[in-house]
Amino acid sequence: MEGFSFRPLSMKDAPEVLRVMRKAAGGLSRQPHEMDLAWAEEALATALSGGVAIGAWEGVNLAGVIKASRMPSLQFQHVLWDLTVAVDPDFQRRGVARGLFEALFSAAETVRPRIKRIELVVRADLTHAIRLYESLGFQIEGRFEGRFRLPDGRYEADLPMAHFL
Repeated sequence: MEGFSFRPLSMKDAPEVLRVMRKAAGGLSRQPHEMDLAWAEEALATALSGGVAIGAWEGVNLAGVIKASRMPSLQFQHVLWDLTVAVDPDFQRRGVARGLFEALFSAAETVRPRIKRIELVVRADLTHAIRLYESLGFQIEGRFEGRFRLPDGRYEADLPMAHFL
């Protein structure tokens, strides 16, 4: 993780966020052709409105992003959800994702009203991601069978996971 700085993202970062997400699309729930600037701007704006959006930078290069939105209903104001983490493949295996999660946890501690729970959903076959999430304190809370349709037409389970602050 050496050489990376972590800072909140802003709307001006949307084009770079889009670039990173398109490059990292293999582990995301959208194909690159489903991502455009309007989509990236909306996702970023939603996260910035009461949630958290952080970028990992190596100099002027955006290496990775993490964003999570606050649930809109008052009963769920303590929850960050719709979490997305994406690391540019050129920067993977250098601790960027772990650093992004640590920055997310720190930022979530400062959000008011207070955040108590952070949720994510991960495809069951992304075992490397699941191991990372578990090492960060996330716990699997269930299994959504046949929820994710792969490009080849096969279906795969999604695993909801949660981390408590």
